[in-house]
Amino acid sequence: MGSDTLRSIILAEYPTLIFGASEFLLAFLSLGPTPTFVPLVLLLTVLRIHGLRIACRSMRVLELMCSWVVVTLGASLAHYSSATNALSSPTESFAAVAVMSAITYVLAILPFYADIRLHRRLPTFWAQVTFLPVVWATTWAIVSHISPVGRLLNWSPVSTSHPFGWLLPYTGPMGIDWAVGACAALFSEVAAAWLMGSTSNDEQPVQLFTSSTEAPQSNKRSRSLLALGTLLVVLALPSLHVITPARTDTIFDTSPLGVACALPPVHNGQHPTLSDFITETKKLTSQAKVVLWPESAVVFNNQGEREVAFEELRKNIQKSVIGVAFEESVPQDPSNPGGSRMRRNGLALVHEGQKKGEEVIQYYKRNLVPFTESFSAIPSTEPPAIYDFELGPPKWATKPEWSSPPNYTRPVPITSSICLDFAFSSAFSSLSSRPALILAPARTWDSTVSLAMWEQAKSRANEIGSMVLWCDGGAMGVSGVGGGGISEIMQLGSGSWTRTISLQFPFDQRRTVYAVVGDFGVLVLLVVIMGGGSVAWHLPALSGSRSVLQAVPLLRRLFPGRRRDQENLIDAEVPGERQSLLR
Repeated sequence: MGSDTLRSIILAEYPTLIFGASEFLLAFLSLGPTPTFVPLVLLLTVLRIHGLRIACRSMRVLELMCSWVVVTLGASLAHYSSATNALSSPTESFAAVAVMSAITYVLAILPFYADIRLHRRLPTFWAQVTFLPVVWATTWAIVSHISPVGRLLNWSPVSTSHPFGWLLPYTGPMGIDWAVGACAALFSEVAAAWLMGSTSNDEQPVQLFTSSTEAPQSNKRSRSLLALGTLLVVLALPSLHVITPARTDTIFDTSPLGVACALPPVHNGQHPTLSDFITETKKLTSQAKVVLWPESAVVFNNQGEREVAFEELRKNIQKSVIGVAFEESVPQDPSNPGGSRMRRNGLALVHEGQKKGEEVIQYYKRNLVPFTESFSAIPSTEPPAIYDFELGPPKWATKPEWSSPPNYTRPVPITSSICLDFAFSSAFSSLSSRPALILAPARTWDSTVSLAMWEQAKSRANEIGSMVLWCDGGAMGVSGVGGGGISEIMQLGSGSWTRTISLQFPFDQRRTVYAVVGDFGVLVLLVVIMGGGSVAWHLPALSGSRSVLQAVPLLRRLFPGRRRDQENLIDAEVPGERQSLLR
């Protein structure tokens, strides 16, 4: 099959079928609980080419509706495993996911609509080709702030599927979204150039240029695309650098910290009791200085019951700090203690030096899972705080070697958040300094949901330059340590574990660039990059590299050549039915 025949099949004979099938398959592969980079970029590439093709056609509404249906169906099926167990009825769960996927598609299409409608008004080709990435990143930043599930349904790749993860401390998730949009813009330009190319000057389904007078403009576009591709390659290079972790038993500029997740075994399908968690915790404190319980590990009916439990826990935990994730019953109306009651999820830090009532209530959950928690629990409005845990010397170091008097301890700043709160990039925006460790209790209902939340937790930790201790008490939940160059799943399901991590000493509590500037600062940077079109326009002549690039048939379409004037792409008698896919 020749390339001309293939182009004719795609654009003239079966365009709706081919675009619909491609979008369904790519949506199924890329829009699950843990989206991956390459399929997502390919999906956006197809959507952009499809949008450019139908923008001026009379059937555009029908084709757009078909695209909406197939992408929604593909995304819903990708969430099938996690959706069927979310609510009491699998049908209700799947319907809820389908509705949210349909809404998400509408939001995802907005950047493409803005790109098609507005890009021609921009003064430079560089600004035109980088407009979509900026709008794409901005859209998802806005959505993540107003969505009840944060970034969970965003069309954003997980950190392990792309080489741009190192950008998180500097640009946050907006930088990753920009890279996705930039790759899609670049690939769609190249793909559209191929679709509009032909070896014959006779009847062509689409063509690249309308006349030879557009050669200078094509040269400027080529330089802009080459500049964008070069920028993406440069941004991907730092991920190739591998940092070897330092040994924690031989040097004194790091602080070895043993961390643990208490996950008692489940007997006869019964949830572990308070005594089970206390027994399990006492086994772990000999190896770990920080022990975390999973979300809603224990339930308290009142404050007095909670303090009695904490007093029992303090009896034999040595010098460790225990992160007790609990659920408590509180009045729905504080002014009416005898009225109806609701529950809330919290985390308290307990250690042996405390007296009764002195335990630190570190955090209460702020974002509730829609449907399953939103009607029965109370969200908190208080942001997370930082608690300084005093870490004593390990066995291989003397007190004077370890730290200065009088305490001979090293402070370890700790903060916390709970499960769904990690889906919001603003989870730790209120902190005035950088924490060394984030305690993250969770309880998910499916392994795919747990993996999705695990990825969100690692991203939040990397964005603020910290580490996260993720402890999921779900039946098939994953638990581990992430951030700071570590991405290690330690356990699937029940079963306690310990791990030693290394912290910088003295710990640098200065916040990362992203923690300081936030999404707005990153948006300003991306707009500045988009406005730097003169950089692409004034690149040195590509005469040397151009001959090499023209040797590649696909890339040859991006460069003007010596050929006869070509017919106008838009048929005057049937307006909008034949048009250029490129600008």
